[in-house]
Amino acid sequence: MVKSKENDISKISEGAVKGFLEWSEEKINSLIKKLKERKLAFIKDEETIKVVKEEFSSGEAKFYEKYIPDKNLLFLAKMGLVLRKIESNKEKLDNLRGKLFYKFKQEGLHTAEFVQNGMLSRYIGILIDRVPSIEELTNEIVKVLKNIENHTIFVQTQDTPQKIVDTILTKIRAHSPSIFIISGISPADEIIKKMFRRA
Repeated sequence: MVKSKENDISKISEGAVKGFLEWSEEKINSLIKKLKERKLAFIKDEETIKVVKEEFSSGEAKFYEKYIPDKNLLFLAKMGLVLRKIESNKEKLDNLRGKLFYKFKQEGLHTAEFVQNGMLSRYIGILIDRVPSIEELTNEIVKVLKNIENHTIFVQTQDTPQKIVDTILTKIRAHSPSIFIISGISPADEIIKKMFRRA
């Protein structure tokens, strides 16, 4: 009786292995494609999804794949590349930003915006001169992305120079970040300039 159960289990295992081995590369690629498309389904805009696929294959995206092992952070970094690519289309940009905010909350959106405005690539440029190993470079990149709210302030058009200064001082006192970045889209430029004149 025991032998019969072992034979049944053995046959089932063999069948599963044989079935898996018979999967063609085409089937596997098709499955991967479906999984990726399901992950992008929240975007709900074919044109934007096309841009996503292009940007996810870009040289900058491939670079990030080497240094951002966390899959969620990597996804958000790549979405930042998409935000950058569609900046000229305000409607699509606002739509995607809204969807990123809804799905990944403020911190996720800020991670994507950190890449969108080129801050991550500039930060990596600074790190390359300072860190002695690839492992430390990776750790520093991940640390900043995971704690994006402690390392940055994203200036909004409705912010006042005093509010910006107060927020910066609070974050620096609370977290003592190794780097602090002030970021804002073009309408916020004048507010940032006023803040620096006041500081």
